[in-house]
Amino acid sequence: MVMHFVLMKDGGLLDSQGCPVALPVVESFQVRVPHLCPYVLNFQMPRGDVIGLKVQFSCHCWTEGYDPALHTPKHQLIMDGNRARVFSRARYESSLNLRELLGALSSCTMYWTASDRNYGVYNATLIIDGLAYTAFFTLAKERGRFDGNRYHLVMGVESAYFAPQPSKGLKVRAAAAIDAALNNRKFRYR
Repeated sequence: MVMHFVLMKDGGLLDSQGCPVALPVVESFQVRVPHLCPYVLNFQMPRGDVIGLKVQFSCHCWTEGYDPALHTPKHQLIMDGNRARVFSRARYESSLNLRELLGALSSCTMYWTASDRNYGVYNATLIIDGLAYTAFFTLAKERGRFDGNRYHLVMGVESAYFAPQPSKGLKVRAAAAIDAALNNRKFRYR
């Protein structure tokens, strides 16, 4: 049986009974972040169709890469597969804006990234030191129901952090990206 834990605002963990737990290492899939639980986002296409996007978040939205020069042994390691990461208070606090950012996809600037596998979308109003809060995500065709809501695509939010904008990449409207994913097409990076 796999134990599951709830992440607190300070990076601490609670067990299923609500008691604090101190673990030197935990697998990211064992940690539930209340404001980043999966949900279905309905997106209205230009022709009026409503497309359900099941939104899932990776631990990269609230952790940063482990660096032995910066992080001491007291830092709890959060394993993302075989990659060690640690809690990032800044990323955690910024991630409180993710649902709002994704909910405004139709009015945000989006781009297909040079990595040729994901999209970036940024909040032009949430800028610190010239960097805009940016979410990077994939879209994959998958149909199903989640919490009683029908969905057509899975949006995997791979990471979110402050990044320079405008970023290199092909600008694309959310409706075009969703249509491409529904039809198993990819954009060609220029």
